[in-house]
Amino acid sequence: MGSAKTRFNLSNEHAPDVKADGLIIPVFKKPADKNSNAKSANQKSGKKSDENPTANIIWPLNFDKALQAEIIALATDEKFDGSRGKLLTVRASVGNKLGARRLVLLGLGEVPKFQPRHWEINLQKAIGALLGLKDFHFLAILLPNSENTLSSVAVALAVDAVFQSTYKSMEAKDPPVDLQKVILLTPEKAGSALQASLKEAEALAAARSLVKDLVNHPSNLKNTNTLVSQAKTLGKHALIQVSVQDKTEWIRKNMPCFYTVAQGSVATDPPKFIQLRYQPKAGKAKKHIAIVGKSVIFDTGGYQVKPGDYMVTMKGDMTGGAVALATMQALTELQPENIEVSAYLAATPNKIDSDAMIPDSIVNTTCGKKVEIRHTDAEGRLTLIDAVAKAVENKPQEIITIATLTGSASQAVGYTIALMGNDEALRERVAQAGRQHAEPDRNRR
Repeated sequence: MGSAKTRFNLSNEHAPDVKADGLIIPVFKKPADKNSNAKSANQKSGKKSDENPTANIIWPLNFDKALQAEIIALATDEKFDGSRGKLLTVRASVGNKLGARRLVLLGLGEVPKFQPRHWEINLQKAIGALLGLKDFHFLAILLPNSENTLSSVAVALAVDAVFQSTYKSMEAKDPPVDLQKVILLTPEKAGSALQASLKEAEALAAARSLVKDLVNHPSNLKNTNTLVSQAKTLGKHALIQVSVQDKTEWIRKNMPCFYTVAQGSVATDPPKFIQLRYQPKAGKAKKHIAIVGKSVIFDTGGYQVKPGDYMVTMKGDMTGGAVALATMQALTELQPENIEVSAYLAATPNKIDSDAMIPDSIVNTTCGKKVEIRHTDAEGRLTLIDAVAKAVENKPQEIITIATLTGSASQAVGYTIALMGNDEALRERVAQAGRQHAEPDRNRR
């Protein structure tokens, strides 16, 4: 689980004075000047440069003179220049006025080249450098001051970095770090907008941890009822309605394509069609959005079975469904008033059995079209066909599907999300949200 017990707060305290166990301060470096090429040539030719590496650092605040001198001496000795990903650790001592036990200066590189994802990725690195401290319970983080990032985005990514760094699977031998308190330091007193951003960030980070918990659940313990149980837990909230169709005969008649995938596990883990609906206070919703999450509990590949190396990790083939459930959890925390959201999960394993689907089958679908099954490892799109058709029946304005549909996507787009859609405006909104929340973007390095 993640850092659900960690308390987050915003503060405008002077960073060096905060009496925390760990303090992280981001620093940028000045853009390379016109003579940088000449300097590089001198270095390659063996000529020494007299320039102090700290000369290019943009210091984000004023330090006590003694502390500043110590930082500069350390930075010079360790050649710390604020380059992206570089760390410099300063320990509290009698001779400096540092409130925290440890200060980590985090290099974020040149301001013009800075992107939000650089903040989250490298902040995790800085947090990792502090996690080994004994009795580490209180962390302070100074938010970066860059024209290329908004304060709300910096807050969101800082919270997520903490959750990412401290997350432990529920099956992990070691418990998660007992990080009780995190203060995010701002230049001025935080207003209501920034406080709202912090609340949203905590809800989204907790949702992300829920996804990890569900995905990491061992394959021998996870089944369709795992998702049903989580859905029913969410259904206890007043704004969430949950319905679960677990009658196999109903699914066979009304969702025949989905049922075809489930044929191999009807006896051991019958299919479940899970629907959740978030409805704000009556009359407030202006838009209805549907989320359809692929929920294949475990994917063997069926009769056209996956090779061993490709079957490992297939307990995560229900990640789309986990994201749909986690989205609904976040909605219960944030309670937006202008949207209604429905989630659809066609949950089943794709297993091998005497009744399992076989290649060259032609089956019906919920929408009335027929599908020829050329490969039994194409189970994801078969379940999604019927789930999307059911979502369409409720006439949402937008439908978003989330699926671990094929590993071959990485050959097309690399280590990024394969984002596709027939609504360019919606697609760009989703892409922009991903960029702000540090999702890798092949067009932005």
